[in-house]
Amino acid sequence: MAYLFYFVLLLHSVLIIKTAWPFFRKETTSSQNNKPPFTIIICAHNELENLKILIPQLLIQNYPNFEIIVVLDRCTDHSLDYLQNLKNSELKVLPIETIPDYWNPKKYGLNEAISLAKNDWLLLIDADCLPPSINWIDSYAKLASPNKELILGVGAYHEEKHLVSQLTAYETFQTACKYISAAMSGAPYMGVGRNIAYRKSAFKRKGGFDGLENIIGGDDDLLVQKLATTDNTAVNLKQHSLTYSSPKRTWKGYLNQKTRHLSVGKHYKSVIKFNLMVQSIVHALVWLSFIYLLIFLSAPIVVIGSFVILMVIKGLIYNRISTRLGLPFHMSVYPILDFVYALILPLLGVRANVIKRITWK
Repeated sequence: MAYLFYFVLLLHSVLIIKTAWPFFRKETTSSQNNKPPFTIIICAHNELENLKILIPQLLIQNYPNFEIIVVLDRCTDHSLDYLQNLKNSELKVLPIETIPDYWNPKKYGLNEAISLAKNDWLLLIDADCLPPSINWIDSYAKLASPNKELILGVGAYHEEKHLVSQLTAYETFQTACKYISAAMSGAPYMGVGRNIAYRKSAFKRKGGFDGLENIIGGDDDLLVQKLATTDNTAVNLKQHSLTYSSPKRTWKGYLNQKTRHLSVGKHYKSVIKFNLMVQSIVHALVWLSFIYLLIFLSAPIVVIGSFVILMVIKGLIYNRISTRLGLPFHMSVYPILDFVYALILPLLGVRANVIKRITWK
């Protein structure tokens, strides 16, 4: 078991360095001063209270040319009345009453909104999210160069003290580390639908959601895998680029959300699935083999020392990455969160592959 421990410890260290390396490169600055028009798209299902907070924040964005399309997916909560009463020329409302049998509701709403959009650049945010400032759109415009068709942002969570919320935030940080690092290395494979931009022309040229219509989720990661190339993707880590939402406050809510996200993974390209699976298994084995040695074999000081050194160095690396991403990271609780995350992720992956019914809303 000691040999296994040292092997996975070494492998885990290599994988961490590989992920972290792009964040330690010198950040390139953009000289883009153009202001392409944007269409902001929001999909909502009975989210009146969230829309009352979000829409006013979007309407005051410090940007010269944008429109907002709100898709109301079979809403029964007076969202339509509220939006129509705003009487703003930049705001379009798209009520959806019925969903074709072969379409996932969110993808159908997005597809209809994209068809309605008058601008080439589309910028997506969820109804329960908020932009960080009036310069959110502008942070994307700085990256919207002629040779780019996809811009990946990061979705953050407001910090809260209870464990499930902290785990959600840590899992979000881990996910962002991986997909932003991959994109910076020229191998983008996913984004988050609550903070992502892409060109309508690229969406249409690549067939949009063709082949993905009835999959629950995947309107962000699977679409990114269709649209992204080594050269056409940018990452938005600029000031004012994050969007914020509240984390899941119950274990049931977190498990359901994470299961839904992981269920999309079965549709990933084989090489992406393999890489993510290896990272997850190695992470779990580091913790499991260490605990086994600690309990059953009276682990020698060299085992304990090696593990402590790994955790300290990893924590310092993550702290540096968190600064680049703009996400919180706390050294004091990170070992506990890392332990829970390492063990729960493979179990949720199994659950996502065997559960029969997964829904959006």
